[in-house]
Amino acid sequence: ICAYQIDYSSLNLLQTLIYGIATVLPRVMSFLLVGLHTDLMPKIAYGEITILLAYMIFFNVILSYGMETAFFRFYHKEDTSTSEISQQHKKEVVSTATVSIFWSTILFLSVALLFQKTLAGLLNIDKEYVNYAIWILAFDALVIIPFSKLRADQRPIRYSVLKISNVLIYLLLNVFLLAILPKLAQANPQGFWSSFYVEDYQIGYVFLSNLMASLFTFVLFMPHYFKPNWVFNNELWKKMLHYGWPILFAGLAFGINE
Repeated sequence: ICAYQIDYSSLNLLQTLIYGIATVLPRVMSFLLVGLHTDLMPKIAYGEITILLAYMIFFNVILSYGMETAFFRFYHKEDTSTSEISQQHKKEVVSTATVSIFWSTILFLSVALLFQKTLAGLLNIDKEYVNYAIWILAFDALVIIPFSKLRADQRPIRYSVLKISNVLIYLLLNVFLLAILPKLAQANPQGFWSSFYVEDYQIGYVFLSNLMASLFTFVLFMPHYFKPNWVFNNELWKKMLHYGWPILFAGLAFGINE
């Protein structure tokens, strides 16, 4: 029993370490981009990026509406009839949460795209950048439950690889589009790379990089959405919403601090 407890404790410690790396390393990579952005673009452009990213924090919280935390709560909740967590119960939690997030994201995407011009006017930001932000938010929302399931199934390595890959793609695309592409275009104005280069488009390149990274992650998780026999347990969904609402408001408070 002691040997089992030690092994189990070591496993938890290892998983914590892996998840910690997946949390800290992307932040370090993002921090490295600050110097790149402030050196290669006007201050006003960097300011617009910051403003739009600030609003995106709030929408990230709203689009998850506490469902991620509720997922963990009910995925590991015991079945009172058998005093154990049945596989059928877990499937219903995954399915119900997935269907909920999917349709709420589709609703958001439809409404946001319909009123993107109005949103751009309210934020005083170019409509094209708002359009990028909308799609980024949608793709990020659609991978919430797949990422949560990886954690619930104790697959920290795959979880960490996907998280780090997302930020690494974002970082590399930023470096290429902001620092390398302009030089390639200037070196050969009639060449291949010059056809992709747009002058004074730094803000667009930053959000395009983010969009490509989010799309890449979503594509990897697409098989999750093509599984057969999706079911929606209405009673379970109501319980998950009831549990998640306080998390939503706590998330908004966190967003204000950020």
